[in-house]
Amino acid sequence: MSKRHPFLFLIGYRVYSSDRDSVKRLVDLCRNENIPYRDIEFTDDRASVVISFFYSFRLEKRARELDIPLVLISSHGIPAIAMRYRHRYGLFVGILLSLALIILSGSVIWDIRIDGERKLSEREVKAVLSECGLELGTRRRSLDIDTLENRVLILSDDIAWISVNIIGTVAEVEIRELEIAEEKEELCDASNLVAELDGRIVGFENAKGNIAVEIGESVTEGQLLIGGIYGDEESGFRYTNAQGRVLAEVERTFEVEIPRTEPKKVYTGEVKCEKYLIFFKKRIKFFANYRNLPTTCDKIEVEEYIGAPRGFELPFGIYEVRYLEYEYIEPERDDDTLFAVAHHRMNAIISEQLGDAPILRKKVSFELTDEKLILRAKIRCVQNIAKRKEIDLLLQ
Repeated sequence: MSKRHPFLFLIGYRVYSSDRDSVKRLVDLCRNENIPYRDIEFTDDRASVVISFFYSFRLEKRARELDIPLVLISSHGIPAIAMRYRHRYGLFVGILLSLALIILSGSVIWDIRIDGERKLSEREVKAVLSECGLELGTRRRSLDIDTLENRVLILSDDIAWISVNIIGTVAEVEIRELEIAEEKEELCDASNLVAELDGRIVGFENAKGNIAVEIGESVTEGQLLIGGIYGDEESGFRYTNAQGRVLAEVERTFEVEIPRTEPKKVYTGEVKCEKYLIFFKKRIKFFANYRNLPTTCDKIEVEEYIGAPRGFELPFGIYEVRYLEYEYIEPERDDDTLFAVAHHRMNAIISEQLGDAPILRKKVSFELTDEKLILRAKIRCVQNIAKRKEIDLLLQ
């Protein structure tokens, strides 16, 4: 379904369905009766069309007279809500009062527009402004711009400069983010490179320092590879940070365990919800279709504000909370599924651990029981085994 224009929500609309053979008659009816229509969409044997709420009753009457099959699928917008809850007089009195307040409330901030954000999101900037006293619904007379700008600079470590201008009921906020130089690797006063794993040395890349091993030599974990100390006791010592990559053939073993049965979340299709009218920052509940929530459910929150032309966002809308009931089942995997899942997880672990390291040999074995599958992979590959170890100069 295509995205609806925001003002359709205000005037209301209905979605109707008809069979494909009657679509042309339905369109001719709308044109002859000057009934606006939009968003005609086709499925296999049906077609749907959107009609504004005001014209929907005339369309239904004329369709009956001309024997055009027409099915009402859904109703949307404020008129639809008004008809659905027409007996709840207090709710509509509150809505009318709220709309009256909105029309008359030229003394509050209706919109906040942010310019200059790059790394920060607009939501993050508005959250900082809210903490400092500027948000939708704030009274214009209560704002002290100088104090507001200073509070923002004190509160936020990411904003270096800010300018706030109040134009009518709109707050124009311009910011400059703090430029932070990229952090380089923090080095100590002196360090060696030692072996992180057992292996056989096959090469060096960009080595700096005293190379302590030779190509073809086997090393063990913790063994010195490149030293950061130069000189001797007679001539004196110099210290540096050993650097570079030491490539070695290493043998790695990976293992994954996949149970034959594993709990799986399945939604039952039961949905409970509650709806609120948003008036600035206040929420007024006007609908709920439950008393007791299911014991197991996911909570989904949707907040939609009504938009207006030129990107202006009105400070009222609808907030909806949906509760989707689910249950856990434990389907039993067959052997083919077990192996497929195990190989997928094994490949993901190997990719994460080894990255683009060349693999020289790979041997896979498994153990299959009634309860689980254990998959093992023994891999010989070439990777950088150098690990930095700081030299304690006080002990030298």
